[in-house]
Amino acid sequence: MKRVASMLVIAVALAGAGCSNKELIAQKDAQIMDLQGNVSRLEGQLDEQRRMNQDLNTQLADLQEEKRILVEEKDGLTHITLDGSATFGTAQADLTGEGKETIDRVWSVLQNYPDRRVLIEGHADDRHIAPSYRYKYPSNWELSSARAHAVLHYVESQYSVGPNRLAAVGYGEFMPVADNTTPEGRAQNRRVVITVGSKMDIEQRKQEAQSISLQTQPVSE
Repeated sequence: MKRVASMLVIAVALAGAGCSNKELIAQKDAQIMDLQGNVSRLEGQLDEQRRMNQDLNTQLADLQEEKRILVEEKDGLTHITLDGSATFGTAQADLTGEGKETIDRVWSVLQNYPDRRVLIEGHADDRHIAPSYRYKYPSNWELSSARAHAVLHYVESQYSVGPNRLAAVGYGEFMPVADNTTPEGRAQNRRVVITVGSKMDIEQRKQEAQSISLQTQPVSE
């Protein structure tokens, strides 16, 4: 009898272990399916980003040749740099006719990719705002932010873009791409960049912008 009881205990234990293993296997299978789904989703996003970049380079080839616009891909994001001098007047945040035309050309492509999020980034050179303009823009922070928001509002009103797809930020003079000691370098630093990517990548980019804002201070007199 004791032997039979011992055998029953062992059988129950083995059955329990079997159920436990089945549950673990089911959990692992579910995790694998989730991972495969994530991989497929990421691959789809990358394919969409590549198609968009190809379309941008095709549709904006003449503007790139004229140096009015620059399209670059970096870290999974597409950066479309607008010539600040052609897009805005001196110390102004009102779009020029040429600036609107360029944005229209850009958006003729981006509107075909509604899943892509857009962060519009304003930049300035390191020269202080002239006294006659400081009543409106006390520092380069305000001017660069106003220019980024001017592009955002133009796109939003002209193309009825949902606000959840757009965001804007001003970096002031704190992210230069060229030497501010030369006129050519300052011209390169005065720019607006339309940055395009997935929701996750754009959110990360916005967090980086907030970090820069905390680490730097506005220049004012």
